[in-house]
Amino acid sequence: MLSMGRDKISELPDEVLCHILSFVPAKYVVRTRVLSTRWKNIWASVPSLDFEFENIPIVWRDENQPDPDGFRWEAEDLSDHVGFLTFVDRVLYFRGLSDIKKLRLHCYCRVEDASRIDGWIRSAFSHNVVELDLCVQAHYDEYIEEPPLELPRCVFTCKTLVVLKLMSNFITYAPPTSGCCFPSLKSLDVRVDYPEDDSMEKLFSCCPVLEDLSIKATVPDHNRQNFKVSAPELKRLRMTFFSFINGAEDFEYNISVNAPKLEYLDIKQDYLSHYTFENLKSLAKGSVDLYCHIGKTQVGFSERATALLEAFSNVKYLLISAHYVEDGCLPAFNHLTELKLVLYDCYHWDLLTELLKKSPNLQSLVIEHKEDKECVEERGDVLNSADRWRTPESVPICLISHLKTITIRGLNLYPHVQKVLKYFMKNGKVLDKMTIYAKNGAYKYFIPRRAPRT
Repeated sequence: MLSMGRDKISELPDEVLCHILSFVPAKYVVRTRVLSTRWKNIWASVPSLDFEFENIPIVWRDENQPDPDGFRWEAEDLSDHVGFLTFVDRVLYFRGLSDIKKLRLHCYCRVEDASRIDGWIRSAFSHNVVELDLCVQAHYDEYIEEPPLELPRCVFTCKTLVVLKLMSNFITYAPPTSGCCFPSLKSLDVRVDYPEDDSMEKLFSCCPVLEDLSIKATVPDHNRQNFKVSAPELKRLRMTFFSFINGAEDFEYNISVNAPKLEYLDIKQDYLSHYTFENLKSLAKGSVDLYCHIGKTQVGFSERATALLEAFSNVKYLLISAHYVEDGCLPAFNHLTELKLVLYDCYHWDLLTELLKKSPNLQSLVIEHKEDKECVEERGDVLNSADRWRTPESVPICLISHLKTITIRGLNLYPHVQKVLKYFMKNGKVLDKMTIYAKNGAYKYFIPRRAPRT
């Protein structure tokens, strides 16, 4: 006969059980209360709360015959908006005095829900929240001219908040004009649409201990505007800008960065802004993605690309993805040892040649191909020509003395690609291995035939 084993999980201390449940969505956490008397109240002390509208099928209802706590739950359709709101209300109400380590709230809401969401945010901060993740969007069938909710002041002045993520067309977040903001905040991830006032500049410049900043912004396509990031302790900065511009000559969006301790910089932009940088003495790793197909038609593109790439001149690791970069835009990368280059077949490969010439100490090279529907019309028979890549007049120093590994992904072996590979094999004097991954998933190893180095 089979014997029932001991319930070892229920014997764990409350602190351990709460820690385990903190990795579980809120709807399942609450359900544990029916397991036994031992589990009845543990859910109310879980340090992390995860609410997502699409994943909450529970509706709290008052009934004539309620459970001992005055309410019961029953399964409802996932789209039950009112049920979701009531569920969050109840969970926060029955929490008591227990601190909240993390609150994740991802949902669609209506204008009339603004005061309710404001109450949830204030409740989290009254429980000393450490990490807040808000993704609150207006319901798809509602047009909102102005966001109905302003982020409460307590968010900016909280001393326990360390991580903040904000993405919403429902909430505005203008910091107070006076006083200290975000005294303990170390990580900020924010989405900003059309930041045209000084409050946005203050948002990115009032964090005394901020170490990690991610910005996704839709920038205006007219007028002259300045966007500044200034953080004395910042170590990692990621900026993604969307502009929806079609060759506008009056695009004067200026972005400045002052971060003396910055170690990693990641910039992604379609229509290139004018960048200025101060005190980038610690920068060791960078990523630049100029993903706009019409970049070559932008007025002043060359000058702006040069100013941007100059900021990465001392990095050891660099990723460059670009449809188009003019000759002469690249600075010298004398400290660069690892390079990843993303290329598009509809443009020439001279960027590869220039990077090899400008990187004398390069040891590892990765070349990756990306498809782009905008390139299709320009490809034609030119892909079958070896002239797509021009052989350098002299062999780059890195090929002679430093480049040891080359990896190529996603490329069809067109004549110009074969020409590049043959050039590497012939001139890679210290090359140990070259790996080619074909688009169909197959791969080949090319190892130069030479006596092993001692």
